Amino acid sequence: MTVHPETARNARPYLTGQETEAIADALAVGQFGHGPATEQFEHALAQFLGVRDVVTVSSCTDALKIALLVAGVRPGDEVLVPSQTFCATVQAVLTVGASPRFVDIDPDTQCVTARTVQDALTARTRVLLPVLYGGRAVDLTALADVLTERGIAVVEDAAHAFGSFQGEQPVGTTGVLTCFSFGPIKNLTCIEGGALVPRTPEDAQAARRLRTLGIGQTQVDRIRTTTYTVHSTGFRATLSAVHAAV
Repeated sequence: MTVHPETARNARPYLTGQETEAIADALAVGQFGHGPATEQFEHALAQFLGVRDVVTVSSCTDALKIALLVAGVRPGDEVLVPSQTFCATVQAVLTVGASPRFVDIDPDTQCVTARTVQDALTARTRVLLPVLYGGRAVDLTALADVLTERGIAVVEDAAHAFGSFQGEQPVGTTGVLTCFSFGPIKNLTCIEGGALVPRTPEDAQAARRLRTLGIGQTQVDRIRTTTYTVHSTGFRATLSAVHAAV
């Protein structure tokens, strides 16, 4: 594929000029994986959004996989996804053993609506996974009672939507599991990275274990001890200190 030079320039991330120094500082600490800079970044994200906790991961795809598991998805469950989305949304569903069921989108917004979701619900639906396409928030409050009654969780694919609002509320603060991307062409970039906003402290603990192969202690804590506990299977999906520094 040939990319026109002007297109390449327009799609480049905007850097402030401080990133090189930040990377050097992170490298000087000597802990290149999940490190102090990662935890500083998590705290800064939570503070910016006004939420209790944010869990950073290596990509939004990993955030989606982890969020689906935190939401209780199991093999054989059904996850509703928009009929138009990036392949990572669907692959996250398949990775956890669930089945994607496609939902029609509104041609004007390119997003699902309460009506199209309502029409797609089945007895097997475990999670609704709306994609905030182009950064547009998706308001599904009209379905809140139906979803609660059926025990259906909402996991937002907000890869495009860091900094967007749903009415007066920033995306990520509406009480659902929200997944962000910090890839090279996103609103906020770490070069590569992602994060999820948990619903509860229990969600946050589960997500942190899943991103670190099921290990209970953080990498920061593990370097101070010779023992640690593996509680479950999981992923190697931590955000490195170098990416967090950027």
